[in-house]
Amino acid sequence: MASEEGERMIIDLRYHIATLVALFLMLGLGILIGTGLIGNDALLKKQEQMTNRLEKQLEELRQENMRVRQLYEEAEAENRSLRTFAQEVLPYAVAGRLKGMRVAVVEVAGKAPSGMIGTLKTAGAVVEPVVSLLDNYTAPTADLAVAQALGWPTNDQGEILSRLSQELGAALASGQNPGFIEFLSSQGLIKVEGNYKGAVQAVVVVGGGSNERRVAKVDLPLIDALVKSKVMVVGVEESSDSGAGIEAYQEHKISTVDNIDRPEGQIALVLALAGQPGQYGTKGKNRSLLPPYPVGGGA
Repeated sequence: MASEEGERMIIDLRYHIATLVALFLMLGLGILIGTGLIGNDALLKKQEQMTNRLEKQLEELRQENMRVRQLYEEAEAENRSLRTFAQEVLPYAVAGRLKGMRVAVVEVAGKAPSGMIGTLKTAGAVVEPVVSLLDNYTAPTADLAVAQALGWPTNDQGEILSRLSQELGAALASGQNPGFIEFLSSQGLIKVEGNYKGAVQAVVVVGGGSNERRVAKVDLPLIDALVKSKVMVVGVEESSDSGAGIEAYQEHKISTVDNIDRPEGQIALVLALAGQPGQYGTKGKNRSLLPPYPVGGGA
């Protein structure tokens, strides 16, 4: 925030300086014209006073610009230090909090941000399977072919997507229908890493983007199936995303983190999975970076 304000101030000052330069050019042209028309000493004196005043204002703006630039550089240095501190304190904050918990990750909108899976492992979680939905997952031709192969009596792609996502969620939660996961993988709809033949205790749904149809037909049916299976669910997205998907997730009563690409977001994810549910991040109303620390302390 401090760096953004500093940049705006520098831009404003540059605009004022450019304006003054333009005034100097117009003033010089006026002097030439005025001198050529009349030899009026009073006019020349007035023009000299204006020139001196503009030069003084320009110098003041130069000094102010230097001061703002210094503040901006100091704020940037402080921000770098805080980012480094947050990254270094991350392991201390999460270590052992999810010991032995089996956590699946479903990437519905691209890869999980760098460090997220590593943070879950640092917290002691067993992270598997990691399921990535591929482009074919929402391709009409592929979906119709899958529905026909499964004997589903519908040609409506929206219905097919919703059912696919519900079945996938149920299979991931229980670990009792590995054949369905293997079939989706063989059809090029998903990519699976890790063991998918055992029940999981929690699922992290990596969303984001601005595809409202995908959220409605893929993300939410998947989340509903997981919740119905009594599995803990946390929906996450990166800080650069709009937050629209996260808002939809919240309506389905799950914890969310809208800045999962940042250390504080990854700490919030671990704490949510460890039994402190909530809406964490920086977007929207009534948000917090982390849950409140328990009264009287605690792990």
